[in-house]
Amino acid sequence: MNAPDLDALFAPLGAARFFAEHWERSPAHLGGGARGERALLTHEDFVAAVRARGPNPEVLCFPEHLDGELTAAALLRDPARLDDYLAAGHPLVWNRARGVWPAVDAMTAALADALGAHVWPNVYATGTAGTAFDAHFDCHEVIAVQCAGHKRWTISEVRVDRPLDASAMESTVARALRDRRAEALARPAMDFVAAPGDVVYVPRGQFHNAAAAAGRSLHVTFGARLPTGYDALLMVANDALGDPSLREYAAPRALDDDGALAADAVERMVDRLRAMLTVERVGAALGALQCEMVERSKAPASKMR
Repeated sequence: MNAPDLDALFAPLGAARFFAEHWERSPAHLGGGARGERALLTHEDFVAAVRARGPNPEVLCFPEHLDGELTAAALLRDPARLDDYLAAGHPLVWNRARGVWPAVDAMTAALADALGAHVWPNVYATGTAGTAFDAHFDCHEVIAVQCAGHKRWTISEVRVDRPLDASAMESTVARALRDRRAEALARPAMDFVAAPGDVVYVPRGQFHNAAAAAGRSLHVTFGARLPTGYDALLMVANDALGDPSLREYAAPRALDDDGALAADAVERMVDRLRAMLTVERVGAALGALQCEMVERSKAPASKMR
């Protein structure tokens, strides 16, 4: 699967049918077929890249899986210890792994173009000693490509309604993760084992979990975030800073006993905001954000900081 062919990626459905039947609607497990013969990434290439980069803030080890006083940085500096850690079945995650493997970069760019989205690849190397994360949901779309080994996925019926990776929603998301996890575990909708070449799609908000079925497992998850009305509103709000009338103070209470000045100010503000929130202006804001997201997906990781 070296070429960024979305019909091949979403075979046997093809891209058009996948988007019509599953995108933002329901999870999917697509059997690999010929995809399994052309791995997007091999375990050997993954380990070689981790060794070559050494300590890297995007590569995550998990404290509960480290031995004694061993730190993540020390593990990544020591090839022998890293081999032992992986051989024992412990997890390693490389977040936002851009500019490392051409096939992964090509698929990231192809998905970004097709979706008009910010797309980023996370690589999960796991074993039977434990998973990287408990049952959870993501605030973005998940497209996972199984590269090596086998991984058991459990996808719940429970789905939170359209969460966002936004600071204003952090507490709401954390509360939903905490309060609905037990319900999610009790209501499985899909339980299957992904083989090399298989593709798994999980809509945002849908609880899921994945663990190596046996031996080592390697998969690449492409996270995808598309523009929303909230994003457009934030962009228009930033534009509003250029309007002096929207930078005026409200009337002091001491000068506005009956609230008439405040009422008049609110009316003027609303009129001005209505004038700014035109179809053309909001459309232009979303279009600009979409272009920025796509270009950001194609940039090497070093340029994303």
